[in-house]
Amino acid sequence: MSLFHKKDTKREVFGQMFTELYPRLVRYATQLLGDGEEARDIVGSVMEQAWKQFEKLEPENRGAWLYTAARNACLNRLKHLQVEATNLEALREATRMDVATDYREHERLLQQAESIARNLPEPTCTILRLCYYEHKTYREVAEQLGISPDTVKKHISKALRTLREAMTLKGGTDDGREKRK
Repeated sequence: MSLFHKKDTKREVFGQMFTELYPRLVRYATQLLGDGEEARDIVGSVMEQAWKQFEKLEPENRGAWLYTAARNACLNRLKHLQVEATNLEALREATRMDVATDYREHERLLQQAESIARNLPEPTCTILRLCYYEHKTYREVAEQLGISPDTVKKHISKALRTLREAMTLKGGTDDGREKRK
């Protein structure tokens, strides 16, 4: 990357950086994700973040920041895809159970779980709804609510633990695991 002079505008400097690094970042993200379309989306988001924080980024660290942000975004996406795959497998298993068991019993359990979820304290209830019903990522929920992704994760863990415990106490489910104290 060339040295920029103070007279260069933010738009010019950013444009030059974008032109130089965007293709490289897309190739890098594609290697990590194995999906070019997904990589372009992620790099576009990273570039948008870079534009918003451009004045705060030291010129000599911008490239490193972009690669780190792209890598982290790709890793977050891969983790999210892994969670989705796990949830999909749980859904498949539940569907297999539906075939083997009474559908009405399954519906009763779903209604019971939804009732428990609706009665969770705020913001846990809202976070659970945004993540599981509206299929938003932890980062999207964090940005929407103005909290950290780690806080979202803690609320989801709390909600799932509460649901598990309440369902077990009400005779809803018992997945064979011992209760944690």
